[in-house]
Amino acid sequence: MMNPGLVAADFSPAPLVDHLCLLAAEAGQGMRMAAVRGQSLFDQDNAPDAVFLLRNGLVKLVYLTPDGDERIKSFIVDKGLFAVADANPAFGAVALEPSELLRLPPMWLKQQIEADDALKREYPRFLNWVRERKARRERALLCDTAEVRLRRLRAEEPVLVARLPQGDIARYLGITPIAFSRIKRRIGG
Repeated sequence: MMNPGLVAADFSPAPLVDHLCLLAAEAGQGMRMAAVRGQSLFDQDNAPDAVFLLRNGLVKLVYLTPDGDERIKSFIVDKGLFAVADANPAFGAVALEPSELLRLPPMWLKQQIEADDALKREYPRFLNWVRERKARRERALLCDTAEVRLRRLRAEEPVLVARLPQGDIARYLGITPIAFSRIKRRIGG
C-alpha cells in the first residue's frame, strides 16, 4: 500500500505476502487471479468479503462518489495485501498494470495468524504500518497544499509516480486533472 508520508524503507509487506502465499500453497487455499491493465477486480457495490495478496503488479483502490467521480484510496504496489470485510461503503479495485493476485477467505487468514508465530509478529506490524500511513495521508489531505503533496509524492515514490497515469496521480492528490497540470507547469515536470 502506498500513501505519502512514509517511505518504502519504513516497512515492507513483501515478506508477509510471500509467507502467506507459501502457507496458502501448502494448504491448497486461495483463488489465483490474473488481471490485465484496466481490469476491475471488483467494484464497491460488489466487493467480496476477502483478503487479496498482490503478488506482482499495480492496483488502485477506489471509491466512487454519488456523482460517479472516482476517488483513489491508495495504490497497492508490487507486493501487498488488502482486504474487504464488512466495509460499508466498500471500495473497488482496478489493475493499473498486469497483476497477479491471490484471493483468500478472511477466516483462513485469521486462523493462520493465530497458528503461525511469524504471522503473530508480522501481521500486527503490518496493521500498524497501514494505520500510520492512513493517518499521514489524512493529515496531508487536510493540512498540506496540493503542491506540497505532489512534491512529497515525487520525492518519496519517484519510481511509482513514473508508473502511474497522470489522471490517477491527480485523483490521488485530491485535485482535478486541470489543477494538476497547472501545478506541474508551475513546479516543473
